[in-house]
Amino acid sequence: CCGGFICKSCVRNLRESELGLDNCPLCREPLAVTSAADDAAQIMTLAKRGVFWAQREVGRFMIHGSEGFEKQAQTGLEWLKKAAAQDYPPALFELSTLHLDGLKSLLRMSQEKANELLLKAANLGYALANTKLA
Repeated sequence: CCGGFICKSCVRNLRESELGLDNCPLCREPLAVTSAADDAAQIMTLAKRGVFWAQREVGRFMIHGSEGFEKQAQTGLEWLKKAAAQDYPPALFELSTLHLDGLKSLLRMSQEKANELLLKAANLGYALANTKLA
């Protein structure tokens, strides 16, 4: 699959039309995923291709050790930073939260860095960042 995405309202319209979501609406590749391991492998493939949303998901899943990914906080942080380097607002927001809370020995707590990332996400139109700044 191409790893592209469509907006939530378009997905809702596809579901309501009962056409089904067996294929990606952008590249027409089959979307059938049979297990968590298959899903994890597909997301990792997209992340390696540079798909920003997949890089963020791989980062989150590795940091928390969920969704079929082994817990590897350092590697997860690297994936999250790759997505943030592409100015992907949810990744910037996630990194901001990690800087605010700290990530054990991997990431020092830094209010200044957290605010910088939060402001960047907000300026890119990310609603959660705008809400947190208000």
